[in-house]
Amino acid sequence: MEVIRHEGPGRLGLVRIGERSFTTPALAGVDFTLSPFNSFFHPKEPGEYDFNLAPAIPLGFYTPDEVIEKALGRLWSVNYEGFNAFYLPALRRTSYLGEFFKIIERYNFDAVYLGNSKILVREYRYFVKIIRELRERFPNVMIIADLEPFFYPLAVYLGVDAFDTRSLKLYDFEGKGFTQYSPFLWKEGSNSMDFAEETVLLVRNTLREGKLRYLVENFFSTQYHAGILRIADLEHPDYLEKYTPIQRETVYFISDASIRRPEVRRWHSRVAERFVPPRNTELVLLFPCSAKKPYYFSRSHTLYRRAVKEALGSGIAKVHELILTSPFGVVPREWEWLAKYDIVVTGHWSEEEVKPAAELLAKTLEKYPKDVPIIAHLDEAYVEIAKLAGELSGREITFTRVENGTTGRESLKSLTETLKEFELEATKEDRTYRYFEGIRKVFDFYFGQGAGEAVLPDNGKVRGSKMLRIFAENQQTGTFKDGVISVTPYGMQRIYDALGAYWVKVDFELRGDVFAVGVDEADPAIRPDDIVGIVRDGKVIGVGKAVLSGDEMVRARKGVAVKVRKRA
Repeated sequence: MEVIRHEGPGRLGLVRIGERSFTTPALAGVDFTLSPFNSFFHPKEPGEYDFNLAPAIPLGFYTPDEVIEKALGRLWSVNYEGFNAFYLPALRRTSYLGEFFKIIERYNFDAVYLGNSKILVREYRYFVKIIRELRERFPNVMIIADLEPFFYPLAVYLGVDAFDTRSLKLYDFEGKGFTQYSPFLWKEGSNSMDFAEETVLLVRNTLREGKLRYLVENFFSTQYHAGILRIADLEHPDYLEKYTPIQRETVYFISDASIRRPEVRRWHSRVAERFVPPRNTELVLLFPCSAKKPYYFSRSHTLYRRAVKEALGSGIAKVHELILTSPFGVVPREWEWLAKYDIVVTGHWSEEEVKPAAELLAKTLEKYPKDVPIIAHLDEAYVEIAKLAGELSGREITFTRVENGTTGRESLKSLTETLKEFELEATKEDRTYRYFEGIRKVFDFYFGQGAGEAVLPDNGKVRGSKMLRIFAENQQTGTFKDGVISVTPYGMQRIYDALGAYWVKVDFELRGDVFAVGVDEADPAIRPDDIVGIVRDGKVIGVGKAVLSGDEMVRARKGVAVKVRKRA
């Protein structure tokens, strides 16, 4: 199986079987006939189905140790020649997974049928753990499960690729017709296959458009859905984040589960690890977010900007602004182009929103010199966040007087009067430095601290008006427009030399895209859709967009790892 696109561990894939090929997620044809004589599953002759399941022993989820060990002994004696799918019984005793994995690895199966799936969804931790271990160990193996259609979005999001539909006939026999609200609401008639086909097509389309997580949160049909997703978010956040593409489009936060999305975890991590305040900062301002994005173009932030300009004049080039928001917590002004999200704004924040935002703000404030004043122009829950951050960081925060909202006449007057107490003078060099910093910080977000200075050093140049071209040593390193960047091979070489980051190492002449089988090593920090440098013998020979995560590139043996855009 080749991965075409990721959203979390969920993947749009291409499966080739002989001369046939199809796209996943899909409904799979599996030959699965139970023999009454020896409890083995015996397929018919290989080749009659998409997937011919090798003889297997149907162990139950709660099977004891001695039975599992006996079954494993028998499984090693099976002749697997001609079969392309392996039956993996999901077991509570997960320590035995490794033994089953040895069989899968030795015989190079194309697919794994995950047994006991319907019991597994009721065991939240085991469901996530087993799928994760299977997916990470075998990135090119297709995972098949027997689940009802209302589980399809969540199962695909966590790593399942296809679904066996045989058991759905039971619902047809009982005259239960599926609806979006099943299993609580049914309709009369038999529609199991039609509903399964419609649902898997919907999942495939949302995956293609990058909205699978949104669909998952709209398919919370049972307590099992909520429990499984919560376990995945809270106990396996690294698994979800590793395969989640770098955010390019707007993310919609529609539920309490939304604030645990991988994009939020990644944002908090990058603010803490990759953001460094401009070195000429002499005053920090805290503002609330706005419904309109980027904030800069909103009415409220336009009014804030006028008030700051009136009070400080050219000294504004020595002010640094942080915007407080949920669930991203803190958005440095330079990163507002990157904070693409939409959320219901009611003025009410939950504890799950307030505490992480305050903790992130505290970490961010600690990055500034202790003698730099901090002024907060906030209201409602934003004040609570700032006060808690002040306590956590030990930094004193001065609050302006806010009446009838932060954009009220008296509130803006208070902001101006508070700022007039500070005498800040900025030079032309300060303004140029801040202009450069607005570009550099975006590169830092994507590649790490120092990437911005690598592509745009102090003696670098910026040319153009709308689409900015960036130069270092009279060679173009990249482009910048409204937070969207590109990098030339020369620019990527400078980033590689400075940071040793976002590289994919190969040992061949670059002619087209880089396939996973040709990847020797890759930076583990790489995520799908990242800009990466293709490196050979220490030299960047091309720049492209990652299809897979860094770890996945190394483990995978099929499909494109990097789509090459530019060659050196």
